[in-house]
Parts: sequence; C-alpha cells; structure tokens
Amino acid sequence: MEKTCKRKTGCRWLVFLLAALVLLLPHTDAAAQKTVFVNNVYELMEALADDTEIVLAPGRYDISEWGRDNAAQKLVHPFGYNELSPAGLYRFDGLEICGFRNLTIRGRDVASVTAEIVQEDRYEPVLNFRNCHGLKLANLRAGHVEGKGYCSGAVLNFAETSGVEIRNADLYGCGTYGYEARNCNGITVYDSVIRDCTYGLISASNSTGLRCLRTTFKDTSTNLQLLWMESSQVELTDCVFDNVYGSLKRLRVSTGLHGSN
Repeated sequence: MEKTCKRKTGCRWLVFLLAALVLLLPHTDAAAQKTVFVNNVYELMEALADDTEIVLAPGRYDISEWGRDNAAQKLVHPFGYNELSPAGLYRFDGLEICGFRNLTIRGRDVASVTAEIVQEDRYEPVLNFRNCHGLKLANLRAGHVEGKGYCSGAVLNFAETSGVEIRNADLYGCGTYGYEARNCNGITVYDSVIRDCTYGLISASNSTGLRCLRTTFKDTSTNLQLLWMESSQVELTDCVFDNVYGSLKRLRVSTGLHGSN
C-alpha cells in the first residue's frame, strides 16, 4: 500500500513538472502553414489567407487585370479597413491587403526568378500591405508596367506591418521607391535587387528594425534622398550601389558596403 502511494505521488510530481516545462518553453505566434499552388493572378488573390504559403508558377500576375474582373468585386470589402475588420482586401488609398498573419507569397523557382507581379496603375503600389504580421515575399519580380519616371506609387508599400522578410526579389520601377514603410517594425531584405526607381530606393517613417543584407541597389538617380528616413533608420550589410546617384543621410553601415560610379 505504501509503495503504491509513493508511486502515485511520484507520477503526480512528474505530470506537474512536465506541465511546468511546457509553460516555460518559448511559444511562437506562427501556426503551421498550408501550401497553395497557383497559376494565375485570380488564383493568387483568392488564395490570400492567414497561415498560408502561396506558391506562384512561372508567369506574369497582373493585379490591374484582376481588378477589372467582376470576380474581384466579390473579394474586396465594400467598407474601409480598421483593426477590428476581418483580414481581406480593401480599398482606401488603392487596393490594400489587410490584416493577414503568417502569409507567404513566393515564386516556385529559386535558381532564377520566373514569377512576376505587376501593376498597370502608376498611382498604386504593386502590392500594398496594411496591418499584416509575419509576411514573407520570396523569389519574385515586381514592378509597374509604365516606363520609368511616370509613377507615383512604390513597388511595395507597408503600413502598420511587422515581421516582413523579402528574399531573392527583384523590385523595379517606375515605382517611386523599392518599398515604403509607415509605422512598421522589422522589415528585412535579403539577397535582392532594388532598381530603376524614380524618387529613391527606400522610404520609411516612424519605423524600426529595417535591414538590407546582400542587396544590390542600381540604376537610380534622384535629387532627393536615396534612403528617405523620417524617425527611422536602415542598416545595410554587404550591400552594393551600382550606377546610383543621390545623397544619403541617417544611414548605418554594418560591413561590406560597396559602390560604383
């Protein structure tokens, strides 16, 4: 009887210790992602969802073409977005992708970029994100169809967004900037190219944790700041400036910054 009680007591302590260990382990907000393979812009826009990896087959994905289709109106909410709104597509300052968590959009191929997302409307960003968290963009080319010098929308636009990773991307003009960020935290660009922009390379206001690693900035000339930072700072590591003309302020250079011309 005494041995039985000791064994039960020992089991209770073991369960208690295991439960305490689970509580002490680090937790992550990122749930497991489901993977969706898409072949056109219609499938891409319909696949947007939390905890989702969208894999793009080779080809061009024209956001403007999708916007002209009647099916697009069924996906775009008829009211403006706020933090209590469900995740989805909204129209405020152009089309906005709002409120998603743990979302990945990537091209299928890694060795060469074969998936391209374009925007015909020169006043809208190619992709416009608001209040998204845990966002990954990879193996993509993105830009405006209009020629350089005629646009007033960035290639990528982020507002109130955090935990962004951009990897193996080719962001080209004629967008005003490669990306713009407002009230964001944690945007990292890896192994990418930002080129042919009209106003500058990156624009950020009230944003923290901005980094570029092994990224090439090229073929951009401006009388404005190349990296326009308002209450923000960007850190560059092993980056290259090639055929870039303009001025730099509030820049923190880590290592291996190179330039030409």
